[in-house]
Amino acid sequence: MDISTLKKDSSAIAAGQWVGDIPGLGEVRLYVRGLSSAAAVSLRQRKERAVPNDQRERDGSLKPDAAVRLTTEVLHEAILLGWEGLTSGGKPLAYDSETARKYLTDPDFEAFADAVVWASRVVDRGTAATKEALEKNSVTPSSGA
Repeated sequence: MDISTLKKDSSAIAAGQWVGDIPGLGEVRLYVRGLSSAAAVSLRQRKERAVPNDQRERDGSLKPDAAVRLTTEVLHEAILLGWEGLTSGGKPLAYDSETARKYLTDPDFEAFADAVVWASRVVDRGTAATKEALEKNSVTPSSGA
C-alpha cells in the first residue's frame, strides 16, 4: 500500500469544499468544512465544556437532547458555509447564516442536518475534489460518427 493513499488534504478540510451528489438532495450542492477541521473540533470542544451538569448523564457524557443541540450548533457555526440548488416554494433559496441556522437546528429538518454531516464526511475523506476533478477531466463520449 502506498503511504500517499492515507494522506488527507487538511487545507481543503479547513477551507471547505463544494459537495454534490448528496443522497436525497437531488442537484443541491453544499459548501462545507470537514468535521475534523480545526474550526469544528475546537468549537465542539468549547461548547461541550460549557454544557451544565443538569444536561449531562451521571458519567459526564451529554444527554441526548444536549448532544443533538450541540451538534447542530457546530454544523451551523463551523461546518456549513453555503449551498446551491435549494428552493423554498419553488423559488431559489439564497444562503445566509440565519436561514442555515433555522434549518439546521429545527428537528423537523433533521434530514438536512444529516445531509450536511454526510457532505462534511466526504470532505474529511478527501473524495469531493477527487470526484469533481475526474468529472472535469472525463472525455465526452463521441457520437460514433
